[in-house]
Amino acid sequence: MNTYARRAAAALALIGTGLAAAACTSDSGDDSTLTVCTNVPFEPFEFMDGNEYVGFDMDLMNLLAERLDQTVEVVEIDFDSIGSGSALNAGTCDIAAAGLTITEERQAAMGMSQAYYRADQALVVPSASTVATLDDLSGMQVAVQSGTTGETYANDHAGQYGYEVVAFETMGDIASALSAGSVDASIADLATWTDMIKDAPDLKLVQPIETEEHYGFAVQKDDKELLDEVNAMLDQAFKDGTYAELYEKWIGEPYTGDAGK
Repeated sequence: MNTYARRAAAALALIGTGLAAAACTSDSGDDSTLTVCTNVPFEPFEFMDGNEYVGFDMDLMNLLAERLDQTVEVVEIDFDSIGSGSALNAGTCDIAAAGLTITEERQAAMGMSQAYYRADQALVVPSASTVATLDDLSGMQVAVQSGTTGETYANDHAGQYGYEVVAFETMGDIASALSAGSVDASIADLATWTDMIKDAPDLKLVQPIETEEHYGFAVQKDDKELLDEVNAMLDQAFKDGTYAELYEKWIGEPYTGDAGK
């Protein structure tokens, strides 16, 4: 079965399980395309600028594609199928770039690269809210993105702080729910919330939550060849200063050397 046929079969299988992508899948049938699974908006790592996918992750994927003499083609799907490894292992795409925290469970399900970004979580609420810390959330509804480590953190601490966890598919959905007042707060990645609330004056970040996570890229479980290329790309980017340039471009501050290396 050729590459196109494998991807077509995988896409049909995902439709049957509700994981199908509203995607730009490859029609080339050759090895000229690097297909990248992602979920937007997740600023500043991946988001839309007009009709173009841009962000920190997308720039690193372009570096990888250049190294492999390929072009990037994005497959946009739900984060849960990315984080679980089901989309990758079904052959929906070659690699996942989606602000994906490295965990033991994901390392068991997929091939995960070295760390390329140090992350934490954050508590965000509507601007008029009196909530200032996690201690103020008793009896409230807290929005999370399904399949993320933010969801895991929120679930693990719901009993301690007395809130109800409400899962959404995308960060955009969470921002809309907060603005509409249908949920009271959100726990999600600090870097993403920091970037998103710049354009959302009705929201505010009230408490960073140190979880000391690290992002990695993911490939199919047994695709050692591609995983080696991803790690080599990152090694080179760290070494020649390209990573530091991209970090400052997208994160908005100088890179200080903590990417989990």
